[in-house]
Amino acid sequence: MKALLDFIPLIAFFIAARYNGILAAAGALLVATIVVYAIHFVRQKGKFDKQQWVVLLLTIVFCGGTLLLRDDIYLRWKSPIINGIFALTLLVSAAINKPLMQLAMKDVFSLTMSGWKKLTIAWAVFFAIMAVLHYITAFTMSDEAWINFKTYGWIPLMLVFVVAQFLLLKKHLNPALTDKSAK
Repeated sequence: MKALLDFIPLIAFFIAARYNGILAAAGALLVATIVVYAIHFVRQKGKFDKQQWVVLLLTIVFCGGTLLLRDDIYLRWKSPIINGIFALTLLVSAAINKPLMQLAMKDVFSLTMSGWKKLTIAWAVFFAIMAVLHYITAFTMSDEAWINFKTYGWIPLMLVFVVAQFLLLKKHLNPALTDKSAK
C-alpha cells in the first residue's frame, strides 16, 4: 500500500506537466506529496523514517522555491540531489560498518557483513547513477524528455536493478522466510 501511495505525487506531476506546464506540475507534486505523507504519518502512528523526512523536506523546499520564484530550476535540482543524498548516505553507512541495506533487508536475506556492504555499495552506485541521469535529463534535454524521464523513465531501470539483485541474491534468502512460504 505504501509503495502505491508513493506513486500518487508522480502521477500528479506527470498529469499537471502534460496539460498545464512545469509550474503547475510543481504545485501538483507539492500538494500530492503533502497529502500522501500526511496519510503515511497517520498510518505510521506519527512517525517518519529518515528517508521519508528527506523526500518530504526536499520536495517542500524545491517545489516551494519553484512556485515562489516561478523558476523551474529548483524543481530540476530535486531528483539529482535526493538521489545523491541517498547514494552518499549508503556509502557512508558501508564505510562505517553499519550498512543500511542490512537494516532494510535483514528479514529477506541472510548475508555476511561483507555481503551487506557490497549490497549497500551496489545501491549507492545505483542512486549515484540515477542522480547523474536525472541531472542530464533535467539540464541538457528538452522539457518533454525531462518530464518523461522524471515520470516513468527511471522505473524500468529500478525494476531491472531490483530483479537482477534478487536473481543474484536468491540463494541467500533468509531461511525463516522460505520456511514460512513453504507452509
